[in-house]
Formats: sequence, structure tokens, C-alpha cells
Amino acid sequence: MRKTAMKVEIARDTVVLVGGIALVLCTPWLNTKGDQEVTGALLIYGLLLAGTALWAMNGASRPSHWLHLIVGILVLISPWMLQFPAGLGTADFVAVVVGIAATAAGLLGIIAAGRLHGASGPARTKRGAYLGW
Repeated sequence: MRKTAMKVEIARDTVVLVGGIALVLCTPWLNTKGDQEVTGALLIYGLLLAGTALWAMNGASRPSHWLHLIVGILVLISPWMLQFPAGLGTADFVAVVVGIAATAAGLLGIIAAGRLHGASGPARTKRGAYLGW
């Protein structure tokens, strides 16, 4: 993997990591009007996003793109899928923004991996390559 491709890969994983951390950290301050289901869902989705991003940074590149895409779509549609109560505009907004970012990062990663795979055979990243292990 070229250095520029690796930097872009790290940037995508960092976007997902920041989105996951943002969901976890801002959930207690979001106006959920005491709805424990909404709070729990946002915390779990934030932990999933942060976990998949850390896993991706550890070198499991290709499957992580699909996980970013799937979890990103789940976060994106969570206000409708989980039927957030009316009046939770801030929680809805945060979920949609983080979901769009994670979905875009996953989709761009899948597209980039497809191009790399087509150009030079299967792309393999050494385990721990991002962290310098």
C-alpha cells in the first residue's frame, strides 16, 4: 500500500473513531428527555464505531470498511428505526451526522479497496501497520 493511500485510510478510520467517541461523550448531554432506550442505543452505536475504527487501525483493513458501512447505516437510520420520541432534535441530528460520516468512510474505503485490489492483486496490510508494530 502506498504512503498516500495509507494516509487516506488512516484519515477515514480516524473520522469513524472521532464519530464514535463523539457519540459516547456527548450522549449524556444530549436532550433525550430521560429516554433510556435512546441513550443506550447512542452509547452502543458509539462504542461499536470506535471499536471498529480501532480494529481497522490495527490492520484488519478490508472487513472493517464493511463494518463501518453497516454500523454507519444503522446509526444513520436509528432515529427512524428506533422511533426516537418527538422533541429529540439534537439527538436525531447527532445520530444522522455521525451516521453519514461513518457510512461515507466505509463506502469510500470499499471503493478504494476495490481499486487497489483490481490494480495489484489482493491488498494486504500487515497487522498493526498503522500503529508501527
